Amino acid sequence: SSDLSGRLMPLKMDVADEASVKAAAAACEQFVGQRLSLLVHSAAMMHPSGRGENTVTRLNQDAFSQVLATNVVGPALLTKALYPKLKSDKGEEPSKVVAIGAGVGSVGTNKAGGWYSYRVSKTALNALMKNLSIEGARNNVLAFTLYPQMVDTAFATPYVKGNPYPELRTPEETAERMLELIESYGPKDTGRFVNIWSKEDIPW
Repeated sequence: SSDLSGRLMPLKMDVADEASVKAAAAACEQFVGQRLSLLVHSAAMMHPSGRGENTVTRLNQDAFSQVLATNVVGPALLTKALYPKLKSDKGEEPSKVVAIGAGVGSVGTNKAGGWYSYRVSKTALNALMKNLSIEGARNNVLAFTLYPQMVDTAFATPYVKGNPYPELRTPEETAERMLELIESYGPKDTGRFVNIWSKEDIPW
């Protein structure tokens, strides 16, 4: 968009490939300089086939590995690559690492089962973010996971009929709400897993 000229720099990156992640992180230096204030992990894959597994008998090693590489390993490696730019001294404004989580990533609220690789990957993503929040306390880096419920995107299309929520939110209103929370969150919020609409913590 022309009104964002000079503010956006698109980069091509495969989050499941460490060499690609490193190259993208190096390329962004000319744009962000020595300090990065916000990193949002939004890349995700349900399953290479487009449908989650509803039984353990349908698990496939290659597919499972692809989901984990995209949803967990990718965010970990991208955070690693950019961490030198995220860290700062105490007293400075902390940087923030945000992951887009999923309700199925909650172990405590899992009553339905299924969605094996996606569910496991999102639970692992929560563990990653919790770990980052602990290490980040020493490096002035906040980390938290935000759950937007079901959003009206191509990713959610196959599951809209089973939407357990009264509304299907648009990407625009979801992004607006997330930015509102990201801007308002401080050190006391690091390590949280939050439903962006209720603003309540989700059980791990």
